[in-house]
Amino acid sequence: MDSFTDNRTPPMVQSLKRKSACIPDLRRRAQWRIPRFALEYLRGGCNQDLAVRRNRSALDQVCLRPDYLTPSLKPVLTTELFGQPYDLPFGIAPLGLTGLIWPQASLMHARAAKASNIPFVLSTVSTISIEQAAAAAADNFWFQLYPPTDRAICEDLLNRVEAAGCQHLVVTVDVPTAGQRPKDTRNGLAVPPKITLRSIAQSVLCPEWGIRTLKTGLPQFASLQPYMQNLKNLEDHANFVRHHLREPVDAALLQRLRERWQGKLIVKGINHVDDARRALEIGVDGIIVSNHGGRQLDAARASIETLPAIAAAVGDKLTVMADSGVESGVDIARFYACGAQFVFTGRPFLYGVAAHGEPGAQHTIDLLREELEQLMLQVHCQRPTALVQHLLKAV
Repeated sequence: MDSFTDNRTPPMVQSLKRKSACIPDLRRRAQWRIPRFALEYLRGGCNQDLAVRRNRSALDQVCLRPDYLTPSLKPVLTTELFGQPYDLPFGIAPLGLTGLIWPQASLMHARAAKASNIPFVLSTVSTISIEQAAAAAADNFWFQLYPPTDRAICEDLLNRVEAAGCQHLVVTVDVPTAGQRPKDTRNGLAVPPKITLRSIAQSVLCPEWGIRTLKTGLPQFASLQPYMQNLKNLEDHANFVRHHLREPVDAALLQRLRERWQGKLIVKGINHVDDARRALEIGVDGIIVSNHGGRQLDAARASIETLPAIAAAVGDKLTVMADSGVESGVDIARFYACGAQFVFTGRPFLYGVAAHGEPGAQHTIDLLREELEQLMLQVHCQRPTALVQHLLKAV
């Protein structure tokens, strides 16, 4: 879609742009269509939300330099990542409990990723299964692993991921323990979840969300269901999650996964140079510089703050990607300017489907692409990786 020739833009896309012309518009529209407890789960961080706010403020400090008197060339957004071509230089980050935000959200994201040829990363705790995601996203399907403490379950998960044809395994290392999220606790989103009069009242105010949730059923951790067949109630399910998804990923565990996994191994949650070097020594293929979107450590530095040093230290030896705080195509450009070789984002995609249902997944991609392309035209930059030459001010 060419944002500079609106007369050629399909009518449905024009209608979506009038309603939601940017990611903040999606967020504002979403807040009226989903219950408050779901919205607070989506946009919140941990503790006092300091890390969430730091992600935003740090990104806002990154300035770019336009070179107006150099040749202006049409931006080329296609990229190659681990030997696979993609049409855009960004992807959909792993998102947990997506069905709480909008029923079948991850399935919508997987389909949109396939249609636009970008990576889609399925979380271990998403609400569609490995097999569903692989069928929808095909070659664009990546899997994010929280290693279960039960090695037999972990091995079976990896076998299923391989059988589904997935070539990219993303191991998240920054969740050694559950994050402290007071809003979720107050809203009954602890494990197990609590249904309260307040949550019922909030759901009644969002009729489409409520009807779709009734039709689809309460969100479940779909990929984990085969290992939870004999559990009788919510408390049993809660105990399973507590005891089976709490394996801290240290160097020894990551080494075992490297020896076991024959495809591309990516480590997510790296946020300083020492861990980046440790990952390199283990032999991973890539890292995602991330502070988990501000959801785990409220005292964490923003990803955009730590990225330049990490990219300088290991960027010529493995693929350095990044996420956390991305809310626009401008933010994607900022990450590239600070040394990222690829960028992921999560929350905007959930805002998209919450705001517009399935069309919102593709609309989110379109908005990010248009904003990134416009910025690159503005600063006279042809490829995202060349944005490092336009960095005016790093954090």
